[in-house]
Amino acid sequence: MRYLVFLSLFALALYAATAEDIYKIYKTKGINAVEDFLKKEFESKEVKEVPVKEAKKEKELVKDREVIKEPTVKLGQRLLAKPKTPTEKESVSRDYWLRHLKNMDVSYGYYEDVESLIVCEKEKKRCEIFHIEEDGLKLVRGHDDVIMGKSGDKVKRGDLKTPVGVYEITKRFKPTNQFYGPLAFALSYPNLFDVLRNKSGDGIWIHGMPIDGKDRDDLSKGCVVMENNAILNLDTEINAQSAVVIIGESKVPKMTREQIATILSEVYKWQRAWKVNDINAYLNFYSNDFKKSDGSGKVQFSNMKKQIFSRKENKMILFENMSVVPYPTIDDRKLYKISFLQTYKSPSFASKGDKELYIELVGDKMQVLAEK
Repeated sequence: MRYLVFLSLFALALYAATAEDIYKIYKTKGINAVEDFLKKEFESKEVKEVPVKEAKKEKELVKDREVIKEPTVKLGQRLLAKPKTPTEKESVSRDYWLRHLKNMDVSYGYYEDVESLIVCEKEKKRCEIFHIEEDGLKLVRGHDDVIMGKSGDKVKRGDLKTPVGVYEITKRFKPTNQFYGPLAFALSYPNLFDVLRNKSGDGIWIHGMPIDGKDRDDLSKGCVVMENNAILNLDTEINAQSAVVIIGESKVPKMTREQIATILSEVYKWQRAWKVNDINAYLNFYSNDFKKSDGSGKVQFSNMKKQIFSRKENKMILFENMSVVPYPTIDDRKLYKISFLQTYKSPSFASKGDKELYIELVGDKMQVLAEK
């Protein structure tokens, strides 16, 4: 009986040891030694094999997670190198800014305190993701087959058009309605420029597709709609709290270093005129079509500023975290959005907050269309 047990165990042991090894143990130490040897071999296999299978399974799970969750690049590592605070003479010099911008990629704008940029073109059905790094813009990925609304700029609620312009991401959230996919990013439409042109509507998002996979009419309804895997990847490619979104109809206009240097020098000339109470130079930076955030036009604005400037107060005006963004339009005007953190102090008033200018470049001159 013991011999039959030995033969059975011998057959099972072929994967762990050679027949010659088993035979030597049997001849020198007997059947009990063979049983002890085989028992140890089986226990060893059990200990070794199970973790290997589990490790392989875990590796596959990790690999799956990497597709959706693992960032493709490291955010916040190499933000654009800000210039040292320029002197007043330097700040108004176009040549100074050209030197600062040398070797930078500024094709879609200049950003001192923004991490991520999303550039969408409606006709191409494409969105490109950029990071702002030490030497300017770095392309992270291009997303194709992006669904956007009907052609033309959005004008009113319900026209099913995706707005053309520049926006920020105001919220990242998981939609409660599965129609919008697993994730969404709300945009700041309507912005100040939209409001002052009497545009209406809201609820413009970048979002996914119906989770149930069913085809439905009007997937966009004016939003930017991506495949669900793409929207999850987008989440790893941007910092939603520090992102600018540019949406163009056919082509988002690219900028040159010369254009940005001109705009920056103009912005600081405007600042200097403000500081020294030069009302004529100051008002010459404003378009006749100018509107303030409260809707008042240039005449009311000019009268108010003339009263303030007549006091001849000493002012401290500081601009920080400057952004210059190309602003797409349907009629191809050279418009730009300028954003910065403004600190203002005078004997009669002090404030600190975000400032927005919507400007048009006419030749080499800045004309302010809207101000917040």
